[in-house]
Amino acid sequence: MATINIKPSDIVRGESSEDYLTDGGFSPSSRHLNLTLKRGHVSFAEAPTDRGGATLSGTIIASCVDPAVTGNDRYLVDDEGGFYTLNGATFTERQAAAANYEYQLGTTDMIPFVDGNFYFTSKTTVGQFDNDMGTITEDWWSGLDSSYRHPVEVVEKELFIGDKNLVLFYDGTTSGTAFTLPAGQNITSLRKHPNGTTLLAFTGGTADFGHTRNGTAKVYYCDPTLRGASIDGWTREVEIEAQVEGTRTVAGTVFTTWGKNFGFFDGNGLQFLKNLETSTTTYSQNITNMEDIVVYRDGLNGVAYGDLGAGRVFWKLYHNATNSSNIDHIAYKGDNVLLIAYEDGTAGNLEEVDYDNQGVTGQFLSNRIAFESKTQMNGIDIIHDVTNSAGTTSFSLSSRDTEDTDNFIETRSYVNQEAVKSEFDYTETVDFFQFKLVPSQDTLAYKLFRIKYDSTPAK
Repeated sequence: MATINIKPSDIVRGESSEDYLTDGGFSPSSRHLNLTLKRGHVSFAEAPTDRGGATLSGTIIASCVDPAVTGNDRYLVDDEGGFYTLNGATFTERQAAAANYEYQLGTTDMIPFVDGNFYFTSKTTVGQFDNDMGTITEDWWSGLDSSYRHPVEVVEKELFIGDKNLVLFYDGTTSGTAFTLPAGQNITSLRKHPNGTTLLAFTGGTADFGHTRNGTAKVYYCDPTLRGASIDGWTREVEIEAQVEGTRTVAGTVFTTWGKNFGFFDGNGLQFLKNLETSTTTYSQNITNMEDIVVYRDGLNGVAYGDLGAGRVFWKLYHNATNSSNIDHIAYKGDNVLLIAYEDGTAGNLEEVDYDNQGVTGQFLSNRIAFESKTQMNGIDIIHDVTNSAGTTSFSLSSRDTEDTDNFIETRSYVNQEAVKSEFDYTETVDFFQFKLVPSQDTLAYKLFRIKYDSTPAK
């Protein structure tokens, strides 16, 4: 008899790279997995909490943290020109949506600066607001080229803004052009180098930022101490394999997205880590750092990449189950809380999920096992914790065929969680096997420790 175990040492290996591969601990079709609450155990996510409510009209496309810690967890802007603050559970509109300037996902960016103000970009302007968005000036700096992206970054007390092949600057007193990149190299993202003193300018060679012209993308190392110098301030030019769309620095690594790929820039080129399953363009505003875990948008999913105890691995932390709208913005609120924004009908939606909590939203699927011959399944055992002492814990178990059809096995429920082991008398003759576990709503949630299933060759 063959026994297959899914153990804590498998869970920390994250999801497999494909459904029919077993290079990870579970199927990539699993989602809403909270794997950091207790490493090596499967916890499910709590239900998302709506923060935008009826206040939010457009879709949030950019935000930034309040480093002064003056009460606001996040400053946000939507694609209709609405400005907002998020302070704990309080979401407040500071400026109603207006068509004064055009704000667009990928073009619009936002960042705090050392002068105590905050700066953001539209398609044609750099804007400024002060603490608590008491005064919002949308045209603080006008005249940006509307055909190009306008990322912002701060390096050594200087604010930098991308505008076509120019990097503009503001040092708190004066402003102007810091670096002039070669003609035809149009800035897609600005990112501070992990050394803390160099600005990285990622560029593409097309005006429309397409993905079809391979080999025209570059990265320029820009030295702020040389801005405006005769050599244009950039000291190194690196040609890379494709145009980078989004960047985020986490734990000393510059993570990047390009085409339908997620990876990182190692100083000499792009290193591939994982395909994007559905998103063709994932911008910097679709990537965040949640306490040294990278979270990025892949269509409806928020994919996590971090170390669970066996090196960096992937798992699907979040899934938009509300509608078919892709995620437009991902941000870290702090204290292990993730913010997710997407369009909900004609208005926007802003949700938060607290990953210090466990819940019953999600699904866990095993890897698909391909047996060499017809095989008799002889039962499934699941070991879980006993945290629920005041409610009903339940979950449903199904098998899946090669057509992804769920074949229901059983729903198991426990009052006050008196059991730590669930034994399923599951018998079926299969050549491919995969099981699916879906938690149900209860008073308190639970963690899965180990899953074991037995099989013998069919007679």
